[in-house]
Amino acid sequence: MLELTYFMNIQPNKPLKLNHFVIALAIAALNISCTMIPTQQKHSLAYITNQGENTVSVIDTTENTVIKTIQVGKAPVGIAVSAQLQRAYISNVESQNISIINTQTNAVIGTIQASGSPVGLALSPDSKTLYVADWFGNHVLVVDTYQNKILRELKVANAPAGMVVSPDNQQLYVANRDSNEITIIDTTTLDIKKTIPVGKHPYGLALSTSGKWLVSVNVKEDSISIINTETEQQQRLKVGYHPYCATFSLDEKTLYVTNTEDDSVTVIDVATQKTIASIDVGNIPEGINIDAINHRAYVANWGSSNVSVINTNTNTLLTTIKTGEKSRAFGQFILSR
Repeated sequence: MLELTYFMNIQPNKPLKLNHFVIALAIAALNISCTMIPTQQKHSLAYITNQGENTVSVIDTTENTVIKTIQVGKAPVGIAVSAQLQRAYISNVESQNISIINTQTNAVIGTIQASGSPVGLALSPDSKTLYVADWFGNHVLVVDTYQNKILRELKVANAPAGMVVSPDNQQLYVANRDSNEITIIDTTTLDIKKTIPVGKHPYGLALSTSGKWLVSVNVKEDSISIINTETEQQQRLKVGYHPYCATFSLDEKTLYVTNTEDDSVTVIDVATQKTIASIDVGNIPEGINIDAINHRAYVANWGSSNVSVINTNTNTLLTTIKTGEKSRAFGQFILSR
């Protein structure tokens, strides 16, 4: 803001006289101070991994259009995004590495080599640590995001896939598909605290905003396990055929679950744990995230190579966006900034 030093030079006991020029300057300064206040409107981008063509589609969720297609490693599946670092991390299963995308330029700026077959990704709340699930090696890799360096390899159970970190950054939850359980890892000591049995073939995980509710999507049981992380009480609910991933609304009132063989999304009221809607989407829906800014859920459809957009106020299909071949978007792919 402009400062008028004229008013700092007034002599005591002398009448204040302002000429027209000074008055005009003061008015101009006030006007500038108002018009220069930025009207910062947050907006979101969706980063969709396309496993069949080794690319990532970037969707502007305000316009619901693809604004960029980025070439990454071979067979990209998992994704984790950070507004703090302005980065998107992509797990490439067949090239056995992690692509790092600068979300300001939407260009690949680096690669982290990862042993085994990286699938699921999860970032700590402070974005300092990236966790990578090694599907075939039965490991979780711990990556320092500032050095882009693997610090540790943690042995877990069979076929780790989906992962989430608690909001207080104290616990990492890992879904082990072939062991039918969730591993809980202490993020400070990197020791396994305990395991929680769930349904058959847990794949996707979802954690509510507060961290109170953890959901395991049980592929072979057509169910989800809703776990109270405070009491560890568990409730299993039937959903559609061959469910895959899930996501909570920001207010924790609603849960959305993709069903790959039903081509649908099941909508569940968390308080009553009842199904309130079933929404038809594209073919073989997998990854799902919510853009809380625009009140929409985005669903990556592997079979139809597109993204279905759901209006979460009405739980109806809003539109469909063409992306790349075999879209998966497994993980956290909505970046709000």
